[in-house]
This record gives sequence, C-alpha cells and structure tokens, in this order.
Amino acid sequence: MVEGWEETCLINLNDGTTDCSIAPIMTSVNINQGGRPVDSIPTLSGGRALVFKPEEDTEIEFEGIPVGIGDKDATSQDGLDLFFHSGTSSAAPFEVTSALEATRTVFTLTIMWTDSSATSATSAVPSGGFALRYNFTNCYMTNCQPSFTLDGGLVSKYTFKCAPRNKAGTANITKSSTDGSASMNSI
Repeated sequence: MVEGWEETCLINLNDGTTDCSIAPIMTSVNINQGGRPVDSIPTLSGGRALVFKPEEDTEIEFEGIPVGIGDKDATSQDGLDLFFHSGTSSAAPFEVTSALEATRTVFTLTIMWTDSSATSATSAVPSGGFALRYNFTNCYMTNCQPSFTLDGGLVSKYTFKCAPRNKAGTANITKSSTDGSASMNSI
C-alpha cells in the first residue's frame, strides 16, 4: 500500500501532434479544481431555496526551471514558451514570436503519480502497481511567467485552464486510480 505520493510524478503534454514529457523541468504542480458553488435564495416562508451555480473552470499551474523555449517535435521539453505562443519551431536555433498569439493551441495534459515503472503519465499501470492519474482534455495555456532572481535563478510559472465539460456537455476531466488489485489502462 502506498502511504502517499512524494518526490516524483509524470507529466505529459500533448498538442494534438506531439506527446512530450514536461516533468523533467517542473518543480511543482498545483491543481485548482473548479469550484461547484451553491447559493441560496430567501423564500417568503422564511426558508431558503438552493440554487446550483455552474461548475467553474479548473486551473493547473506548474513551476519549472526552463533552459530553453521548447521544441515542437521533442518528446522531452526544456521549456514551454514555444507552446504558449503556438510556435512550430522544431530545429535549433528555436524561435517563436508573439505574432502567432491570435492562435491558441488545444492541449491534453496528463499527470500521474505511480510506484510502477511507467515512464509516461499516459502509460498503463500493471496489476500490483498503485497509481493516481488526472487527465485534462481541451486545455489552453493561459499564462507563461518567467522570472529571475539572484538566489533562485530562472524559473517560470505555466498555467493551463480547462473547462469541466465541452460545449456538448462531455467531460473534459477524468481522474482514475488503482490500488494494486487491478491494472490501469493506458490513455
């Protein structure tokens, strides 16, 4: 039995053409699951009627240590600026301009913690292995914030936003886990 998830996780980013690992440059992940607000309206009898509000979007924020802007075709990334600007550079020297900002790339983002030998967040986990996986489809990178300090060096915060459902009402967010008693399929 796993007591908790510590130190490592697998993170895959897919832009529809390239599935790449971004865990090697990341130092933290924060998943702010969209709230499910409830309001109440006073009634004339002195009671309250509950009103359910729409589920809010989920934000996934990473902090990482980039050493480049990224490579459109690489399976492991050194930065994500290229993806933020919807760039297509796939050969050194890599370059992206802000002229492409009218284009927004749709991503699938997968995060998995496991004690198995999986090398990708989208990998299967065999029976006997423990795993917890979050899969976010139809995500957009909404923020890319590099900052530099003398004591911390260059770090970047990357934020992705994911609606709970698409326009047709199909779920964009899937969470799955296995407790070692069964395998978990690849996605």
